Amino acid sequence: MKATIDIQRICVRAKPKSSNPDYFEWETAIICVLVPDNDKLLAVERARHELDKRHWDFISYESKSTLIEDRVREAGGEVWEAYQLAVSGNLVFKIFPEHFQAGNKNADYLLPAKITEQFIDNVVSDVGGRRLTEDEKKSGVKNADYLIGDFVFELKDLQEEGLEKGEHQKKLATLFSGCSPGKTEFAIDPSILSKPDYLKYLDIIGTPIKTHIRSASKQIKDTKMLLNRPDLLGGIILLNTGYGSFPHEAFAEQVERYARKDSKQFFAVVSISVWSHTNGFDSYIFYRFSPEQSEQKEVVALRDGFAKRFEQMMTDVVRGNIPKNTKRASPTKPVAFKHEGIDLAWIPPKVPFTWEKKQNEQQ
Repeated sequence: MKATIDIQRICVRAKPKSSNPDYFEWETAIICVLVPDNDKLLAVERARHELDKRHWDFISYESKSTLIEDRVREAGGEVWEAYQLAVSGNLVFKIFPEHFQAGNKNADYLLPAKITEQFIDNVVSDVGGRRLTEDEKKSGVKNADYLIGDFVFELKDLQEEGLEKGEHQKKLATLFSGCSPGKTEFAIDPSILSKPDYLKYLDIIGTPIKTHIRSASKQIKDTKMLLNRPDLLGGIILLNTGYGSFPHEAFAEQVERYARKDSKQFFAVVSISVWSHTNGFDSYIFYRFSPEQSEQKEVVALRDGFAKRFEQMMTDVVRGNIPKNTKRASPTKPVAFKHEGIDLAWIPPKVPFTWEKKQNEQQ
């Protein structure tokens, strides 16, 4: 007997919410939902509701179709079983993970130590600098962090993904939807923007940089007054350990731009990005230090000192010498959100599995 109700198959790509009990936020999956409903639009709404209910964020649609019973019966197996469940009135939800060991939060992943303020403290010490002491601080004054040669440096760390900020999401939805009126689904890809819109995009995602620059400028000025050292030169080290969607080239350019534009305190501007990717089987960590070349010996010392410490940290990871209680770096995670009917998503580059690389090399 033929089904008396249509079965709609809604397939989406999705990412786990932070509240998902089984999957890490950096994992993604293709999710197929079978919805018994003759109304295709209503079926999509029901699938999206179920996605949210099960702690997943929508990234993009993979397909939407009405299943043909005869073809599903011919396929047989799990597909036919799922179809029969849907025909009996059940909404069927199937997850197809895109990462190795996905859905296992107890899995042991080879991840590096998180680059923290302590890491930078060690780099500064290695190159002959030091942190300001308690005796060099004053109640009510927020001082800078380090003295290195002729410089006083302030360290700032972007630890949060800026695309998760509600105000940024609102502005980005307005910006991208203006590119293609009527379209409701966008990948956050700045290459599709016009030059004026790209500059607006940089201003939106660069908001945290502006905030840190203003704060650092005042801290450097106050520290020089506190130490009675007007001869000291000001410098900022802006470390990006959490804003994964902000590529280093653009990040470093914006740090330099705001530092030179908004303050006369900075004679050295250092930007460091640290990020990692994994497919659940292979893990990689990267860093970029800007400027790559400098005439300032303090900046060169920081660059070389950071490289040495980073290399040692990676050696410790491979050899298993990192203490068990060490906080590990989280892989760069996708970001997906919806604002006033507009879906936007940013996805990190996909890391191919080792066996996929070998197959490609043999072809």
